[in-house]
Amino acid sequence: MNETAAPVDLPAASTAAGRWLKTIVISLILLVVAVGVLWIVGGQPVHYRAHVRILAAPEKIFPYLTEPDLLMQWMEGVVEIKPLTDQGHQEGAKAVAVMERNGDRFEMESEVLKTVPNKELKVRLQNNMFDLVNDYQLKSNGGETDVSIDMEAKFLGWARITAPLIGGAIESKLEADFNQLREKVESKR
Repeated sequence: MNETAAPVDLPAASTAAGRWLKTIVISLILLVVAVGVLWIVGGQPVHYRAHVRILAAPEKIFPYLTEPDLLMQWMEGVVEIKPLTDQGHQEGAKAVAVMERNGDRFEMESEVLKTVPNKELKVRLQNNMFDLVNDYQLKSNGGETDVSIDMEAKFLGWARITAPLIGGAIESKLEADFNQLREKVESKR
C-alpha cells in the first residue's frame, strides 16, 4: 500500500502569523480593559493634602492666599489672575486663573466658596479637565501657623484616565508650592 497522505492544514495559531495575530488581539483586549479601569477609577473624587508650618501669624499668611500678586509669587504655574467680579476674595467672587505648564497655557475659572479671614479659604477651580475644591486651613500655634490644604479633585473627560497615575506628582507640587509659600512669607519678617 502506497498511499500518500494529504497535507494537513495546521491551525492558524500554530503558524507564526497566527501567533502574532493572537498576541495583538490579546494585547488590544488588555489595553481596553486597562483604559476602562483607569476611566472608572479616575472618575472617583480624590483628596490630595499638604501641610506646612510657617513662622508667622495667620494675618501675615492669609493675603498670600487671596491677593493675586502675592499668590503668583509662590504658586508655580499661575501666570495671571483675571477677576470676573468686584468681590475680591469674598464668597461668590469669581476669577480666571491662567496657568502655564510645560509651555502650554490653560485657564481655570475660580469661585470663592467660603472665606473666614486668617482661618479658612475654600475655592473651586474648574475647566473641562478638572473640578477642584481647595480648602486652605490656617491654625495659629504660638508664633507659628500651621497651613494645610485638602484638595478634592474630580477629573473630567480624558483626564480621568491619567488621574490614578499622577497623584504623587500632584501632592509633590502642593508640597513644593507650600515650601515656596513658607520661604516668601518668612523672608518678609
